[in-house]
Amino acid sequence: MMIKIVESTEEIARKIAEEMNESLNHDEQPVFCLASGSTPEKGYKQFAEIMDEEKLKKLKIVSLDEWVGIDRNSEGSCYQMLNKDLFSLLQLDSEQIQFFNGTSHNMQEECERIDQFIENHPITFSLMGVGMNGHIGLNEPGCPALDYSSIVDLSETTKTVAQKYFAQRTDLEKGITLGLNQIINSKRVIVVITGEHKAHIVKEIFSNQEANLPAQKLLNYDHIDFYVDSDAAKYIRNGCPNHE
Repeated sequence: MMIKIVESTEEIARKIAEEMNESLNHDEQPVFCLASGSTPEKGYKQFAEIMDEEKLKKLKIVSLDEWVGIDRNSEGSCYQMLNKDLFSLLQLDSEQIQFFNGTSHNMQEECERIDQFIENHPITFSLMGVGMNGHIGLNEPGCPALDYSSIVDLSETTKTVAQKYFAQRTDLEKGITLGLNQIINSKRVIVVITGEHKAHIVKEIFSNQEANLPAQKLLNYDHIDFYVDSDAAKYIRNGCPNHE
C-alpha cells in the first residue's frame, strides 16, 4: 500500500485515467468496478478521451452500489451518475454493464446475481472513493466486513450527505453494495480522496488505528494505493509513513 499525495484534483484525474487505461490495455478480460460521484468525474472524462475503442469492446463494468428504492434512471441514482459521467461517453452495449437494480422486488436475488457475475468475471480494476464517515461503497462504519453483496442500513451521515445528489429531499434508508472483500479481491484497487472537507477523515484513516473504519480495511495491501490530493492530506503530509 502506498499513499500517493498529489497537488491537485487535475493530477488525480490524470492518474485515474492512466490506471483505467492500463487495465483496459493489459488485462485479457477487463472488469471495472467504479465509484460514482464528483471525485472521479474528471478522471472518467479523461479516460474516455484516451481509451482504445477496439479494446473497449472487451470491457465489462460491474456495479459497486445503489440506493434501495431509487430507480436507476432517476437523478441521484448511482447508475445515473455513472451513466452521465462515463457510460454515455463510451458507447457501451447494455450487456457490458451489470448494475444493481435498486427497485427490484427481490433484493436478495440482486445480490446473488451480481455475486455470480463477479465469480464468473473477476474484477480487474476497482476505483473507490471514501465517504465523509470513512465508508467504502456503502459499507458503513460499525458494520461487520462483508464478504459478498448485501443490503445495508445507511448511516445518518450517508443519508445526509447523499441529499446533494438529488434535486429534492429524498428518503434513503437502505443501500445495496458489494462487500469489502469483493473489492479487496480485485486485481488492482485505487482509492481517491480529494478536498479539504475530507481532511479529517483522511487523518482518522491513516493516524487512528482504533477508528475501525471501512476504508482502513483496504490498508496494507500491495495492490491497493491511495491517491490523496494536498487539501485532503493537509493533516498527514508531515510524518505520515509510506507517502510520496
